[in-house]
Amino acid sequence: AARTPRGPPPVVISVPGSRDLLAKVCGHLTWKPGECTFETSDNGQISIKLETSVANRDVFVVCARDDAESEVNFSIMRLLLLIDALRRDSPYRVTVILPSLEYARQDRRLVAGEAIPPKLLLRLMRTSGADRFIVMDLHNDAEAAFSPTGAVLDEISADKYLAHFIRTEVPGFNPDRVLVCATNGGGMKFTRRMADELRTGLIMADRFRSKAMGPGEIKIIAEARSEGVDSIVIVDDMFDTCGSLAAVCGALMAFAPQAKLYAVATHGYFSGDAHLKIKKLVESCGLEWLAVTNSINQAGAVQRCSSVGLRDRLRVVDISRLIAGSIIRVYLGDSVSLPRFRSLCPSNEDPVLKEAPLVPQHQYTHIT
Repeated sequence: AARTPRGPPPVVISVPGSRDLLAKVCGHLTWKPGECTFETSDNGQISIKLETSVANRDVFVVCARDDAESEVNFSIMRLLLLIDALRRDSPYRVTVILPSLEYARQDRRLVAGEAIPPKLLLRLMRTSGADRFIVMDLHNDAEAAFSPTGAVLDEISADKYLAHFIRTEVPGFNPDRVLVCATNGGGMKFTRRMADELRTGLIMADRFRSKAMGPGEIKIIAEARSEGVDSIVIVDDMFDTCGSLAAVCGALMAFAPQAKLYAVATHGYFSGDAHLKIKKLVESCGLEWLAVTNSINQAGAVQRCSSVGLRDRLRVVDISRLIAGSIIRVYLGDSVSLPRFRSLCPSNEDPVLKEAPLVPQHQYTHIT
């Protein structure tokens, strides 16, 4: 027998909090995930050991937030050390996949003396050895310009997946009797894309002040009347404390009391007492359900919601196939920005992803 080289195979690896998402992504790719061990000493210092050789290989690092696994800043440090360990093993390229970019809300300086953490975070990863970034549904489109010199940043969107979920999970979905609501003017672009995809009407919630320095009041801006509206879907890029969601739900109850309310977002942080606010919305406003993607691990949020009787109210939309499709395209030298990829929803077959099982998983093949 003789061994003939056929090129180093790609490697997909993750930090500890992303292993559930990693398993799903590798399931779509039919690739074996890379292995590494993380240890924390008694004094809090982190050590990392790669168990898979990545020399001259195309490496993809999946990093999704999981508050149940570790505190967010601790996870960032583990990610930086993992990238450094990978770079020291001489890979061909390191692509970091950030389904949810941390510190995304701090994307500008409102007053002198403030930092811009997301820009710093990308620079730190670039210094550690990252060559490319794939992010999903940035809080502000301008954050795409934060990409460090010499690195490429691609943004993908979960809008098709969320729209597909709405069509299938809103009972008797009828575009003529459904409205999509933006929580503020800043989220209009994302919400408009959702409305165009669903072919529904679009409304917006905004805060008005009747007096200077007076308390703000949420009002609904709409061209259409509320009569004949059966359902309203609130759309945002993220749900954190759910304070804004509560205010919008209250305004929508006054605008269309007969309509059932639903809410979707790409990222679900659900910090603090968010689960208690959701329970109050279910009881007072009739919120049917709230859906987010697994760009952030939702195991802890689901557990907290279940503890207050909201087991079926929090839904999780799986975006692992979207990430897998991005990985195979980057590996094959295709673009993740072309309409033929961005237009794919879960019910559509991904022709490029079908080629993933054909990618060799061993550097050598044996012939007789």
